[in-house]
Amino acid sequence: MVFCFMHISLSFFLLEADLYKLQKRDEGERAVLLFDKVDVDHTDHLTYNELEAIFGLFDANNDSTVTQAEFLSDWTDVYKIGGPGEAQGLFQRADTNGDGVITKDDMPAIFKYFDMDGDHYVDLNEFLTQWGQLMLFPSRPVDIGTVHLG
Repeated sequence: MVFCFMHISLSFFLLEADLYKLQKRDEGERAVLLFDKVDVDHTDHLTYNELEAIFGLFDANNDSTVTQAEFLSDWTDVYKIGGPGEAQGLFQRADTNGDGVITKDDMPAIFKYFDMDGDHYVDLNEFLTQWGQLMLFPSRPVDIGTVHLG
């Protein structure tokens, strides 16, 4: 059990280290690097849990809740992925239920947004397409919270 925990912790440490490299890449390269690092089982598609792990990186105090302050700080200062306006827009879109935080309750709608063909996996093409939409229009009023889950 300790080994499993240490392996997961080491995996996230390595993922966080690689995310620091994102600032030197263009948007497409950053998206592919993020996808590859989160695809921990190397199946060329993301499972629900793997996609959920992306948001875990922004949970600075490990309380299973990503606040707007955590997301903004990590997006702009820690990982240097983008600017504050982009982070603000993305946070608002990822907070699908509008409660001011990103939690496991937001994940079904987020996953469905990325899983364009509904096969319960997110392949690289789906990820790049939807990530690109988020990056091009981070504060678009029609957000991932409007994805119907039924």
